[in-house]
Amino acid sequence: MLRVYALLALLFPLVIATSAQTTDAELTLEHGSSVRTAAWNTDETRILTAEGAGAIHVWSAEDGERLLTYNEDGNAATHALWVGDGAAILSADETGLLLLTSAVDGAPIHSWKLTGVPVALELNAAETQALVFTREGEGAVLSLAEGSTVRRFTLTGEIGGAAWSSDETKARAWTEAGQIHVWDLETGEDYGYSLPQRTMLLGLDWSADERRLLAWFTNGAVQVYETDGASVRGRAISGIRHRSFVKRAIWSGDESMVMSWAGDDTVHIWSVDGASSQRVYRHDDWVIGALWDEVKSRVLSWSHIYLYLWDGDEMPRRFRHRNLVSGAAWNGDATRILSWSWDGTARVWPA
Repeated sequence: MLRVYALLALLFPLVIATSAQTTDAELTLEHGSSVRTAAWNTDETRILTAEGAGAIHVWSAEDGERLLTYNEDGNAATHALWVGDGAAILSADETGLLLLTSAVDGAPIHSWKLTGVPVALELNAAETQALVFTREGEGAVLSLAEGSTVRRFTLTGEIGGAAWSSDETKARAWTEAGQIHVWDLETGEDYGYSLPQRTMLLGLDWSADERRLLAWFTNGAVQVYETDGASVRGRAISGIRHRSFVKRAIWSGDESMVMSWAGDDTVHIWSVDGASSQRVYRHDDWVIGALWDEVKSRVLSWSHIYLYLWDGDEMPRRFRHRNLVSGAAWNGDATRILSWSWDGTARVWPA
């Protein structure tokens, strides 16, 4: 029996969560309701947060002073993004209202209204346009300079997400049924294709050269497909399976590895070529999110009320909120961690 356990340990590496725990953050930003999203600005002097009650805030990243608050009587925020090197803020709420607002005084600049709850909001590289899609199937490309709508899209079915193509000439959206729709933003031409998978699709991510497509599903599968941009070439070329729904998956920098996390309380880091898990991080509850640091040497993950900081096979530290952790982000050099929670706080921790 001991030899069986030893063999299993070699085939399936396990990492057990044992670490020092702390509730002492460098900075704690108190809110009146749950914090839905947060982000550093470019030079990391300010922090943007958005509340479940609708309010948008800008804070000093040095001492936690609140510099700006607006939209206090608004609807629950779904997204909030810095625009133009922190000069403006683009936000969206659950009614489909999008606002471009001055980050200096909170003055409104432009607004747009879509039908449904936004599930995707992405800026282009120049931060002059935004791609937005709602779960109910309405999408648009917005001009942030002019306040106009450049393109509109309509789909049927539950929308899982949307994204720019890498060269930003196309917009893409996908449904939970596995249908992928593509629009040429110059000509307006559109086409679609589907994945060879019968279970519900939860998310997609393309490789940098767009020749491979990473997909994850409710049945625990994470798959890599080859694609020519207009179809998927046969069955998956690689993949692993979690024991529960997959929350998300991301490529490593060189795209030789994938990190995926799921409702089975684990984060897996696995080889695309070998389709085998190189490392497994176990948690006390289902994993909400995970990130590599800038050199891919450490992993930050969050599950239930905890943030876990992993280094190789060890977890040197664990940080604690008072309620569910909604999200987290590294700063630029991965020396600090920004996290936000249902406990009504955003916190900054030393990494």
